[in-house]
This record gives sequence, C-alpha cells and structure tokens, in this order.
Amino acid sequence: MAIDLNSILSLLQDDGTPEHWARQLPVMGDHIRVRRLGGLYYHHGIYVSDDEVIAFAGDDDYNPIDWWDTEIRATSFEEFRQGGDVEVRQYTPEEQVQLCSVPETIAFARACLGNKKYDLLFHNCEHFANACKLGVYRSHQTEDILFGKAIPKALECLGDDAQRNQWLQDAWRDLTAQVLDKWRRDMEGKGRET
Repeated sequence: MAIDLNSILSLLQDDGTPEHWARQLPVMGDHIRVRRLGGLYYHHGIYVSDDEVIAFAGDDDYNPIDWWDTEIRATSFEEFRQGGDVEVRQYTPEEQVQLCSVPETIAFARACLGNKKYDLLFHNCEHFANACKLGVYRSHQTEDILFGKAIPKALECLGDDAQRNQWLQDAWRDLTAQVLDKWRRDMEGKGRET
C-alpha cells in the first residue's frame, strides 16, 4: 500500500487537535470504532447498515488480531461490535470540507473488500476507515506508538494504582463481552445447522 501525498500532508499539517467521538447510533457511511481490551486499542470500520460493516477482520470469529488471515470483510454490526459500545467519529468544520460523500465512502469501502494487505503500522483498520471518509491513510493509534506518545501513557497507568485497576476492570469487561458475544454467535450458528 503506497502512502499518498494527501496522507503525508495531513500528518504534517496536524495541529494536534484530538479526534472527537460520540456514543450514538451510526448512520450509513459513518466511521465507527469499538474499544478493545480496556482501550488498549480501538477497532475501526465503515458502517453501511446493521447487516453490513466493512472493516479488517480475520476469518475465525472476527478477531482483528488474526494478522495472518486478516482482510477487509463485510460483517454485521453485531459482529463488528462484539458486545462493545460503538462510537461514531465527529468531524471538525475543517475536516467536513474534506469528507467523502456517503456514496463515495461506501463505494470505496466495498471496492476494498478482499484486500489482504493488512499491516499493523501502515495499513490497519483505522487507516482503512480514514481513507474511506477523508481520503487519507492515517492512524492516530499508530502515530502515538511511532512518535512515542503511547508508552508514557501506558507507564503512567501502570504507576498509578487507581488507573491500573480501572484499566484492568475495563479490559476484563471488554474481553468478557467479546467472549460472550462469540459464544452467543456460535450457539446461534449451531442452532441453524440442526
């Protein structure tokens, strides 16, 4: 995956304003995310309908960490969220000028179906969703790691008992939701087989 000029310019012109996300029901064409492992990372995708969210995913139980078999796939909204709370990306007025239309967003996402060129640092689910909506390949999560912002945040959490305990509780809740959702989907699948 080649990084285009717009992606590089957006990184260089970034004023450091944090992204804004809202817990709300998504509408067609929204860039959505769901927290995983207590906020250790977020999984991103493009919402088309409750029957179709387009995102990177592995083929075994929709685990986005399955790097060896990850590709851009269409799944249901329930599979995407795996019991977690979904947030919708909110755009600044400057970003709204750059946004792709809903038909363009969905057409680009669907054109990418089957793409197996997953790369944690340069072509992950957040890069994909930002490319669909803004036309640029960016991942703030990856940038935080590459520019050394993620490690101090993690160390701060580890050094503070209250923060560490809260993170452990959140991670446990997220993991439990994913496991229960996977179990529910497996049981529903077995019920359809018989």
